[in-house]
Amino acid sequence: MAVTFVIGNMNQLNSVSLFEAANSITSALANEFAEAGAGLHQAALMYLGLVLFFITFVVLSLSKVLLAQMKKSEGKKS
Repeated sequence: MAVTFVIGNMNQLNSVSLFEAANSITSALANEFAEAGAGLHQAALMYLGLVLFFITFVVLSLSKVLLAQMKKSEGKKS
């Protein structure tokens, strides 16, 4: 929740500035899922969860590949 307060917790789509108030995917899920009614709002939040899972999966997969490459080249002279 600290990240939610620091970044401003504001839903806006008209700016891509890193210095304006915003909302993260995780905070949107945490704040809105309890009040979401069945239908489009709940489906959109489920989609956000899927997007967050995909981003996490890609980052972790890339880190595993990077660590495997580093382990393979460990001890070799450059």
